[in-house]
Amino acid sequence: METWLVIGISGVTNGGKTTLAKSLHQYFTGHQNKIIFKENITMNKVTLLSQDDYFLPVDSPKHKMIEKLGHINWEILSSIDMDKMCHDIMTTLGHKFILYNCHQLSKSEGDNNIAEQVDPLLDEDNIFADHFLSNYLNKYDDGSVGVNQRTSNLIKKSKNESFLNMNIKLNVLLIEGFLIFNHPFTLDLCNVKFHMHLPYEKCYDRRIKRVYDPPDVVGYFEMCVWPMYEKHFKEFRDRTDVYMLNGEVPKENIMNYVLNCIKDLV
Repeated sequence: METWLVIGISGVTNGGKTTLAKSLHQYFTGHQNKIIFKENITMNKVTLLSQDDYFLPVDSPKHKMIEKLGHINWEILSSIDMDKMCHDIMTTLGHKFILYNCHQLSKSEGDNNIAEQVDPLLDEDNIFADHFLSNYLNKYDDGSVGVNQRTSNLIKKSKNESFLNMNIKLNVLLIEGFLIFNHPFTLDLCNVKFHMHLPYEKCYDRRIKRVYDPPDVVGYFEMCVWPMYEKHFKEFRDRTDVYMLNGEVPKENIMNYVLNCIKDLV
């Protein structure tokens, strides 16, 4: 059984989620085969998957158009090949794996307003035991192993395995994307969750300085990007297991805070 810590990094457009994900990937890769966080944990494999790599091609019939703008709506799950992304995640994790059993801790407001208040989980069991787990493990399995047995073992071990006195080779999977907490599989899978937020004006200021392919049309941010962000953010903003990060804080401060959060959890 390989042990995985799955870290999800979501956020508003241009909020800094990709920068954070790459920084964490570099940090963990630099600690491969070394003791990390605790004396019994050795850093093993590190993988980063980005949701942006799974956008459907422009000519896909699955896209939904914004009639008033004559432009594709890229801000919704139907613009992304989530089946392929979830399949790639399962391939990365392998057929025999368990999640590192960590619990969210109560976090007070961080220095420089890095984070908002996060309450502890009411349910101390690993949230990967959600009912979506079985459905999606079955859906994305390639049929080469007994998936039902694997699923039941995974839930049991993720909930009950004691990591306190075990020597662990810990693998880290970083999943980065603007809608990863709006899809049941990636939401359930991430046992550590961070979300980068920006106010409207700051987000708009950063967005207009970037060039996209295809490029934004006039009014796309106001009519689509921001309203869709608010809609999707509302779906998980009240969850107690998501650390809310202030994207206006210097990236070095955010990185240090996130590492401290992860250290506390493991």
